Amino acid sequence: MLLAGLALSACAAGSVRDGTYRDPQNRFTVSLPPARWQPVSLDGAGLAFRAPALGAGIGLRADCHSPESGPLPAVARHLFFGLIDKQIEAHEFVSVADAHGVRTRLNARLDDRPVTVDGVTVRRGPCLYDFVFVAPPEHFENARPDFDAFLRSWTPSAAP
Repeated sequence: MLLAGLALSACAAGSVRDGTYRDPQNRFTVSLPPARWQPVSLDGAGLAFRAPALGAGIGLRADCHSPESGPLPAVARHLFFGLIDKQIEAHEFVSVADAHGVRTRLNARLDDRPVTVDGVTVRRGPCLYDFVFVAPPEHFENARPDFDAFLRSWTPSAAP
């Protein structure tokens, strides 16, 4: 439910082998999160998972056709549309698999419920990649290591 508000989607047309998802256009691979994360089908992106016991979600969206242009901090704001009462806790530039990105963690309200959101937007070649993790504040720290492992496992193809 929480993840639906962020418009992410399940394993679209990619393939999964040995716990690794391969993008259908061969742009990247990423390890699937642990078994407590179930794939969900939502509009807008390549992968989305939900941990029902935690009320948490993880998602990944790749846009190589018409990615938003501009500085990454401004572009990354699209991850937080639909949230209200946003309070940024951390905002930093990051490197993910040698690609430049921006990471923002904030507290907000979604569907009138408190959530903590960790969003990472990365630009590599012509593509923009969005990683997002959303959870109720009381479950955020418990589930965050799964998101961090998911993010670290992202491996873009050799040719951007």
